[in-house]
Amino acid sequence: MDRDIKNVSFVGCGALGILYASLMLRHLAPEQLQFIAGPDRIARYQQTEFSANSVRQDFRFVPSEALDARPADLIILTVKAYGLDDAISLIRNYVGPDTLILSFLNGISSEEAIAAAYGPSRVVPCLVSGLDATRTDYAVRFSNPGCIYFGASEDTRPQDLERIARFFDAVDLPSSCEPDITRKLWWKFMLNVGTNQTSALLRAPYGLFQSSPDARQIAEMAMREVCALSVKRGIGGAGLGESDIAEVFAVLDVLDPSGMTSMCQDIRAGRRTEVDIFAAAVIKLGRELGVPVPINTFLYHAIRALEAEGAATNREARR
Repeated sequence: MDRDIKNVSFVGCGALGILYASLMLRHLAPEQLQFIAGPDRIARYQQTEFSANSVRQDFRFVPSEALDARPADLIILTVKAYGLDDAISLIRNYVGPDTLILSFLNGISSEEAIAAAYGPSRVVPCLVSGLDATRTDYAVRFSNPGCIYFGASEDTRPQDLERIARFFDAVDLPSSCEPDITRKLWWKFMLNVGTNQTSALLRAPYGLFQSSPDARQIAEMAMREVCALSVKRGIGGAGLGESDIAEVFAVLDVLDPSGMTSMCQDIRAGRRTEVDIFAAAVIKLGRELGVPVPINTFLYHAIRALEAEGAATNREARR
């Protein structure tokens, strides 16, 4: 039997990183969990107070350039999609012979990029869904930690799935080993395309999706375009359909009404969004597969306009 996962390294100290690291530290010794970062970021983090649900978190930070770094048993990437390339470089000194890598990033392409750098057998496909974290600076509030779904690619060893399952059980995190993780990744992609982008457009918390048929309709129209693409690609055999859309709304209906998607939080804060891995990815797939995607084309340009407005506002505020 391969040895159990005893130490974990994160890259990305945003909402996801703070949430999951704080939950793991309830069951791990401080030296078993660390964040990998560059020297400038570490200097800034050491002057920052982190909290999860108002409980202070004293995270440990280690430099990416350390040549004597101890290899991690598990590395979890919790950066934004546009930070993936940097994250892949940051972990290089912490990847050892038995290191497994999980990407908690949105979208359907991050595993491929990580596998190109470190080999496909190290990368276990996964996603997180059902959480309702809201971040203000480095304080995170959540009522539902969601569930971590993982599963095998054609290169994944069964014993590595078992190692990950034992680890999540040990740190008391909800998880599920999925028989068809590709289909589940596409389902999460569909959820993000519909709800994250609609929430950004409307600057709306989850409560609006729970109360407004119009908000739900916008999200559903965007998700139906992903369904059409998934049918063309043969995802899960027959692609995604009505029951998958219903499952998205079932998830939304139990989230904290005051919580917001990460994309909504980004728009409200004038930050860059992940529209490139949502609407732009749908547009690209639509061209390749000959599927019209007018809703996502509209959402792409609308969110780009909101990004530009937020960036201009932030520039003016800094003057």
